[in-house]
Amino acid sequence: MSEHKYTGPVAGLFQKLADKMGKDVYFVNFLILMFFTFFEVAAVYVTGLSVNLVWAILIGIGIIKIYGIAGFFMHLKGDPIIYTRTAIFPLLFAALMLWGIGLSNPASIMDLPNWCTPDWDYSYVTN
Repeated sequence: MSEHKYTGPVAGLFQKLADKMGKDVYFVNFLILMFFTFFEVAAVYVTGLSVNLVWAILIGIGIIKIYGIAGFFMHLKGDPIIYTRTAIFPLLFAALMLWGIGLSNPASIMDLPNWCTPDWDYSYVTN
């Protein structure tokens, strides 16, 4: 599946691990993404962590996972920079949404106005 060898500080490390395991870079990337997913889930479920620390852990791990997904699974690693810039452009809107909904409201999504929450009286859920 992998036609060429990856170089660079991070991609080169992925390639070395892949060569050592006898697998391709995509398999190594998958293992690394699963490793960081474990820490994401643990950060949410561990009690006693402050909300700011959980946010920092989730955002930090998210940046690492963005590199793995965009760089290898979306094949942006080694492509011209304009492709990467085009793919990263929607992140501006995601960051604005994260700030606007999650961080600017002190109660987060738990205290949204009534017009933002669904009217559960007319749902199709039966009791």
